[in-house]
Amino acid sequence: MELKDIVSVSGVAGLHKIIGRNKNGLIVETIGDNKKFATNIRQRVSILADIAIFTEDGEAKLWEVIKAIKALEDEGKSIPDAKADNDVAKAFMASILPQYDTEKVYVSDMKKLFGWYHTIKSVIDYSKLGVEEETETEAAEKSGDSPVKEAKKVAPKKTTKTAAPKTMAGAKVKTTTPRKMGS
Repeated sequence: MELKDIVSVSGVAGLHKIIGRNKNGLIVETIGDNKKFATNIRQRVSILADIAIFTEDGEAKLWEVIKAIKALEDEGKSIPDAKADNDVAKAFMASILPQYDTEKVYVSDMKKLFGWYHTIKSVIDYSKLGVEEETETEAAEKSGDSPVKEAKKVAPKKTTKTAAPKTMAGAKVKTTTPRKMGS
């Protein structure tokens, strides 16, 4: 499984694998207990491949941080969990990403990252981590375009004048807008 297939859904604990789409959102399956549900329009869905961590000189993509955590775990270091002490979380974050922005990256974000790592470490394909993004960047460099310059050009919106309510013999026609009910 790749990071582009894993999402975090606001208001729902855990990480979820995308298994389908419907007209109102996504159909996802919770990683671990395999419960399936559909997201709705009001829920914010964050794809893990799109997440980055603030650094002093820009951003570090989540896949880079996960690779760094995996390398430390392979060396035998223990990875803190979501309930780790704040000082332990800060020290570990400094060891995997020394240039992280200490003002913008909160301890709660670090703990969430560590919890996510423990959730996905058994299902993620580390060999594909970041490969897709690197090939897109290389292709853009060969064609002379940079990923930053690929912003879509948006045509200005055409504005149309809305007609005023029609009048009958000088009197305004009543509109059928529902009233707000006080609470």
